[in-house]
Amino acid sequence: MTKDEWAQRLLQAPTLAEQLAWLQAADRLTDAGLGELLEVATGWMRSRPDQARQLAAISAAAADAAAAPLLAPRATYLQAQSYALHGQFDHALELIQLARRSFMALGATLEALRTNLGLMHVLNELGRHQEALDTAGATLTTLAAYPDDHSQASLMRAIAFQNQGICYETTGRYDEALVAYTQAEAGFAALGMTERLGDVNNNRGIVLVHLGRLSEALTAFLAASRIWETAGLTLSQAQTLNNLGEAYLAQGQYARSLETFGEALRLLDKSGAVANQHILLRKTADAYLALNLYPEALATYQQALAALSEAGMSDHRARALWGLGATQLAQNQLTEAEIALSEAAGLFASAGNTPTLALVLLEQANLHHRRDHWEKALDYAQRALDLVAGRGWLAPEILAHLRLADLLETDLDRVGYYLLEAQRLAGGLALPAITFRVHQRLGRWHGRQGNPAAAQIHLEMAVGQIEALRGTLAHEAISVSFLQDKTAAYEDLLRLHLSRGDATNIEAAFTVAEQAKARSLVDLLTGALTTGAGSAAESQTAGRLATLQADLNATYNEFFDPATVSDAESLATLQARRQRLEQEISRLRLQESFATPGWPEAADQTGQSAPLAVQSLRSWLPPGDCLVAYHILGEEILAFVGRSQSLCVVRHLSRVPVVQAMLQHLNIQWERFRAGRDFTQRHLGTLELSTRRVLAALYDELVRPLEPYLNGDGRASGGHFLNGDRPTTTHPLRLVIIPHGLLHQAPFHALFDGRRYLLERFEMAYAPSVTVLALGQQRWPQRIRQGLLVGVADELTPAVQQETREVADVWRRAGLEIHALLDEQARLASLERVAPGRQLLHLACHGFFRADNPMFSALKLHDEWLTAARILQGRFQDAVITLSACESGRSQVLRGDEAIGLPRAFLGAGAAAVVVSLWLVSDEATVAFMRNWYGRLLSGVGPAAALRAAQLAVKEEYPHPYYWAPFVLMGRM
Repeated sequence: MTKDEWAQRLLQAPTLAEQLAWLQAADRLTDAGLGELLEVATGWMRSRPDQARQLAAISAAAADAAAAPLLAPRATYLQAQSYALHGQFDHALELIQLARRSFMALGATLEALRTNLGLMHVLNELGRHQEALDTAGATLTTLAAYPDDHSQASLMRAIAFQNQGICYETTGRYDEALVAYTQAEAGFAALGMTERLGDVNNNRGIVLVHLGRLSEALTAFLAASRIWETAGLTLSQAQTLNNLGEAYLAQGQYARSLETFGEALRLLDKSGAVANQHILLRKTADAYLALNLYPEALATYQQALAALSEAGMSDHRARALWGLGATQLAQNQLTEAEIALSEAAGLFASAGNTPTLALVLLEQANLHHRRDHWEKALDYAQRALDLVAGRGWLAPEILAHLRLADLLETDLDRVGYYLLEAQRLAGGLALPAITFRVHQRLGRWHGRQGNPAAAQIHLEMAVGQIEALRGTLAHEAISVSFLQDKTAAYEDLLRLHLSRGDATNIEAAFTVAEQAKARSLVDLLTGALTTGAGSAAESQTAGRLATLQADLNATYNEFFDPATVSDAESLATLQARRQRLEQEISRLRLQESFATPGWPEAADQTGQSAPLAVQSLRSWLPPGDCLVAYHILGEEILAFVGRSQSLCVVRHLSRVPVVQAMLQHLNIQWERFRAGRDFTQRHLGTLELSTRRVLAALYDELVRPLEPYLNGDGRASGGHFLNGDRPTTTHPLRLVIIPHGLLHQAPFHALFDGRRYLLERFEMAYAPSVTVLALGQQRWPQRIRQGLLVGVADELTPAVQQETREVADVWRRAGLEIHALLDEQARLASLERVAPGRQLLHLACHGFFRADNPMFSALKLHDEWLTAARILQGRFQDAVITLSACESGRSQVLRGDEAIGLPRAFLGAGAAAVVVSLWLVSDEATVAFMRNWYGRLLSGVGPAAALRAAQLAVKEEYPHPYYWAPFVLMGRM
């Protein structure tokens, strides 16, 4: 029987008395036998720390019976190491001091000195960094008196250098840390201790990450990882993977970083090393923050902070506070951010960690800038630069120069100085997440200096680096958030091309606009992105997710309970509960994705989709069609107008504040219909006139300047046709609107020119981007044969039963095979089982839009709420989907123009076209619309033409746009 086997047999004995009896019977209750037991426990500490602690406790209890006095303090010291791994540092410190006193009392001086090695680690984790360094210095001084051939002293000396290096790293003294690691490495190499060399490589890699020497860091981590894997040391492997993931994150390899964190998490779950789990949680939050996943980052930082605070892990707690403050700042929670950043700065200052303190000061500068405290912001940024300038800490120094350049925006000479310094420092730094910002700001500065050629070079480099970073992403939620803080480079490049005004640059401007618009949806449609790791039933977190989802469903139901709506206190409680549940569900789903083996990752940047080129307009846009792709630059609203043979741009259509005010007035018009049927019928004529005035004002701002291009009868100032081409028809049959920003709220088809609504002139469709539109034209069922009818009637949707009967009747007359899921049959599992393969899908139910968390916008089924996030997991390939639910077409538009909501979810899940409503709908008008819409669609009319005909038919009976205009078509025309 091997030592490991008999140690396992020993642990199977249920009580200490039985364990001692087993040792006695096995003739192991001796100094030698217990020594072997401690040897096994030491070996297990890197893979099975809990069992190692149990063996150490048995050895300590048996030491007296074995007449082995030195074994008790040795076992006590080993237990201290186990408690440290579990983040119980105060208890670990007590045991180390107890072991030291016991060794000294027994005259075991060298053994007592050995406890200083663990003491350094624990003091450093507790934030007592100078005490740790003093202990290291005293230990090394004492060990210097031992000869080089004293193996125990040599080993302790190497470990002391290693722990000293860790203390230096924690306090930002990176060069000294590297020197200490080199000395440790020499000592371990001389002793032939390969596993210890793994420790050195791991620790050296951490320092190299801080110094921005990422390729060297990756080499060090991978070398350590190979050592641990070969030795089967699970805990050490997990620790190195934890650090490796952080290196990938700094390098901008986000998917690989999260995948590595996932692998580390699986190993740590097996090892039970709680302290390392706390650290991994904090680093995962760092990744979420880097990807602008703010709700997930906030929840994860808070969870990590609670654990790190309880464990007393000062350095990691400070880093969690820093990240928490940065996340709160990004979400405009300025008071909370100030508290967190101030505490983080205090902890880093106390630890003497200068480079990290500088990074926190830069966040504080950003905070004061957001509060319009310009001088205070400038002071913080300058203090940060003064701390790091010329000291080899390149990343914080570059970021300090960039922050000062941003704050001194109007002083071009000083801006140029700081940016050129940042460029010089970034020259040897392989950190694209930082260097793209340098190029973007240099591009803007050169443009303002009247040097467009240099500006274009830098801006194209910035965009290229952003696109390369995007190329590592393979998860939809991450891709959506990624561009949130990176659109400035696209906008600056777009503005530069537009300023030149020639046909070539108009084409280039159009391409750049497409690059920054709805890219994640494009990637979903082309298969470059995944939406998750699989069904919840297959995941490790299935039980927890199911419980959270059930609680969330109950919370949604309470929200729409009439008794709750009238109680402000109950609503506030429900909102807080809803937010907590949604955050936890989002975080678990994301964690589930990257913690699943084989999590997909884009192989390289070429795996991502390219935006549509202007030349390809000819390949899919029919000669009679016209598209208008709006774009917002700052406050300016402009439009690209495209035909199959031409493209032009019209600038300065309007300004965002003007249109925003008009859209707010329009929403007020729709809200008036909530006053009840009697009120609206009495005042219908007046309501129609006032609504028309708003729609006419919007027409004047957004459409009237485009009339020459829509009608094909000439040029207007600011418009340019490529290659001198002119449209071949004078009246487009169809008009496709590509909104941007707040224009996603505008019902363009209902805009009024003084005589007619735009719908009366054109068949109309909408799309999130021109590229999405082009891809959508490839999606359409060859023949509509099967329809799925889903209806859930309740007090909020009393007309659903009549509507579903009308729809079923139209479908039946058209010869469709109908599958109906009505009321209690309309369950989520049934929908997901039946929907694949159905060419037509009609959902009539209650729905709501969540502006604060659009992926949780939902449709009410009988048993659950079908959220946008769940829809993305479904299969609706090439289906035509109609959502007869209030506000089903509303979306929250994120930077990068990702319009997040139910329409995008269905398109992303494969739908060919989606018909949705922009506002609350009238029951009677909706039934009439659906009857007309399906009647025309199933007779072979194209979707845009069928929609137009249905709306015009409803308009005859209900002239007010509130009744006939809520529904819009997205996708296939």
